[in-house]
Amino acid sequence: MSLPTEVRQAAQRVAEQTGLSFSAIVNDAVESWLRTRLVDGWLADHEAAHGEFDEAELRSLAKETGMTYLPPRNRAPAA
Repeated sequence: MSLPTEVRQAAQRVAEQTGLSFSAIVNDAVESWLRTRLVDGWLADHEAAHGEFDEAELRSLAKETGMTYLPPRNRAPAA
């Protein structure tokens, strides 16, 4: 496996700054990406079966779970 130079260098800087291994940083990044994909997939499936959440519902869910609210990529941010 290889990473683009700028990605590898950035991950190495984070590893050095945090005292973690390069492998731990890459592993964490991949796990986060996979988790995001799973959540996005669940959200798409749920909305296909039950209708879309509105922005207020998504903000409320984020607050209840202690998550930062980020609008889904396929929607324009609420005004």
